[in-house]
Amino acid sequence: MSVLYQKISELLSTHTEGVFIIAGDFNQANMKTVLPHFYQHVDFATRGENTLVLVYTNIKGAFRAAPRPHLGSSDHLTVMLTPAYRSLLIRAKPTVRQVRAWTEGAMEALQDCFECSDWDMFKAAATYEDMINIDEYAMTVSAYISKCIEDVSATKTIITRANQRPWITAEVRQALKARNSAFKSGYKDALRTARANLNRAIRLAKRNHSQKIQELFHDASNTRSMWKGIWAITEYKTPSPPVGEADADFLNGLNNFFGRFEALNNTPAVKAVPHQEEEVLCLDAADVWKTLRRVNPRKAPGPENIPGRVLKECAGQLAGVLTDIFNTSLEQATVPACFKSASIIPVPKKPQVTCYNDYRPVALTPIMMKCFERLVKEHIISSLPPNTRPVPVCLPTELLH
Repeated sequence: MSVLYQKISELLSTHTEGVFIIAGDFNQANMKTVLPHFYQHVDFATRGENTLVLVYTNIKGAFRAAPRPHLGSSDHLTVMLTPAYRSLLIRAKPTVRQVRAWTEGAMEALQDCFECSDWDMFKAAATYEDMINIDEYAMTVSAYISKCIEDVSATKTIITRANQRPWITAEVRQALKARNSAFKSGYKDALRTARANLNRAIRLAKRNHSQKIQELFHDASNTRSMWKGIWAITEYKTPSPPVGEADADFLNGLNNFFGRFEALNNTPAVKAVPHQEEEVLCLDAADVWKTLRRVNPRKAPGPENIPGRVLKECAGQLAGVLTDIFNTSLEQATVPACFKSASIIPVPKKPQVTCYNDYRPVALTPIMMKCFERLVKEHIISSLPPNTRPVPVCLPTELLH
C-alpha cells in the first residue's frame, strides 16, 4: 500500500485536475487508509459473498458499478464501470424560440406603409350613429399595425442547444456540414480542404466574438453593456426552471390561482359622471410623439404584439392616430378593452416548483397603454401645486423601526 500511495501521490501532484481510476483485487486491503480522499464504487459481492474486486476514483459518485458474468474460467465476477454523469446535451432539451428579424430596409418600408395609410377609415368604420366605439377603434388600429409588422419583417426559428458555444455562427455550421460530407465521401483531398475551411471559419468566428465582447467594455458609463460582457465571458445564464406542462388543466388552475382575489370582488364597476364645468383633457400630437420617442425598445410587448421599437421608429406616422384614440378615450371616459388586456408570464420563484404559489405572475401590458398612462400622469403632476408634488422623502432611521 505504501508503494501504491507513493505512485498515486506523484501522479496527483503532476496532474492536479486528472481523473484517477484504481481497480484490482484488493482482497483484505483497504486503500482508504492511505488515500482517504478516494471513493470506492463497487457495492456488491464479486466472489461468493465477498467483495474483493474494488474500484477507487478521486471523484465522488462519478461512476456506477454493475455486476456482469464471469470471463472464461475466472472465479470473480466482471465489474462494469459506467459514468454516472449524463452529458448536458442529453439532460437538457434544446430550446426553440421564435424571433422577429428586421432585415435591411424593413423599418423604412413600415414607415412608408403607415405614411400611406388612411387612418380615418378605421374611425369611420367604428362610428355608429355619431358615436365612436372606442373598443373597436383601438382594436382595429392595433390589429392593422400588427399586420403591417408581419408583412415587412421575417420570423426566424432559433434552436439553442445546451452545449452550443456562443461563437458558433451559420458559417461554422455550414463548414461543419461540408466537413462531414467530405468525410463520408471518402475523398482525402476534399476532406483536407473541408477541414482547412472549417478551421478557418472557427478562427474567424472566435475572433469576431472576442471583438464583440471587447466592444462591450469601451463605454465605462454603460453598466448594462459591461454586465452583458461579464455574462458573456463567464457564460453566466440566469437559471430559469421549466414552467411545467402547458396543458389546459395546468393553465386553468394557474389562472384561477392568480385571479382568486378578483373572484371575491363582487362590487360592480361604476362609471363616474364628469362634472359639467369639468374640462376634458385633450392631448397634443406633439406630446404623444415625444412620449413615443421615449419608448424603451428593449421592453417586451403585451398581447397586442407591437414592439416598442416600432412605436419609437414610427412615432411620426403613428402619433396622429394614437392621439385621436387617446382623446376619444378621455372624452368618453372609457379605456379600450385591448389596452386593459395583459399577458401573464408565470416566473418560477424556486428551482423546484411544487405548487402554484411558487410562481410569480409578471404582467406584460400594451406599450401603447403605458404611453397613454405616462401622458395622463404628466398632466396630473403639472396640475398640482408645487408644494404638493411628490418628492423624495428621507426619513430618520429611528422612524423606520
